[in-house]
Amino acid sequence: MKTRIISGVVLALAVVGILWLNSLYPITAVVVIALLAAVSAYEMLYGTKIVQNKTAVIAAAIYSAAVQFAYEGFFFVEVITYIYVCFIALVAISKYGQFGTKQIAFSLSMPLIISYAFHSLTALINSSDGFGILYFILLFNFSSVSDIFAYFVGSAIGKHKMAPVISPKKSYEGLFGGIIGSLIGIVIICLVFNNIYEKETLNLWLLLAVTPIFCLIGVAGDLFTSAIKRECGIKDYGKLIPGHGGVLDRLDSVLLVAPALAIFLSFAEVIH
Repeated sequence: MKTRIISGVVLALAVVGILWLNSLYPITAVVVIALLAAVSAYEMLYGTKIVQNKTAVIAAAIYSAAVQFAYEGFFFVEVITYIYVCFIALVAISKYGQFGTKQIAFSLSMPLIISYAFHSLTALINSSDGFGILYFILLFNFSSVSDIFAYFVGSAIGKHKMAPVISPKKSYEGLFGGIIGSLIGIVIICLVFNNIYEKETLNLWLLLAVTPIFCLIGVAGDLFTSAIKRECGIKDYGKLIPGHGGVLDRLDSVLLVAPALAIFLSFAEVIH
């Protein structure tokens, strides 16, 4: 627990530093997120031992990173995605008998999911309206804050298991605790934002209404990645972060929450 807390504090300080630097040089977040996407693709393919072909793994990491530099438009994404799919097809042909259907499916699907999720995170942080830090804080609230509250509430009073086979420690009590914690976070975020800005106001009631939905999406992302780990017989995707495991172990809920939040903010009037 001590190692986990220390790592969490270090990560938090690193995130603050990156966001500050990104406010001066917007390419900072793109580069950092590209690296995270590359590591996540490596962890998902090679860390699970499903795809052991190093050429395919490297291609997946490069593809996942490259997508992050396409936040100005989607044509580039379409081109590199096509190239990547063709490359995996060539690997499957050249390594027939070693690179089977499971490896093909995993090599194609997982980098697409990972790159899209991190691409959404890039778009949120470098939002054209200048509120990227706010959107990141909302994402943090729906994922990490909810997860922290769920952990402590679940550890204290959790009795009814949500998915005992996939994630034995997750309980319905923890789920509700996480939602309540995230709701409290939304109230604090809105109070602070509305006191700092005079002309803009955060739509408190709208955010409160959607908070339980985003928390549930985050839990779904967590269980999704946990299910893959259980299927592969591994505890963590990696060992990069002491006490937390790999990048995917720390950002599992972001895989589904970041795209959902990006889609929501594209049409919802959160700031008025």
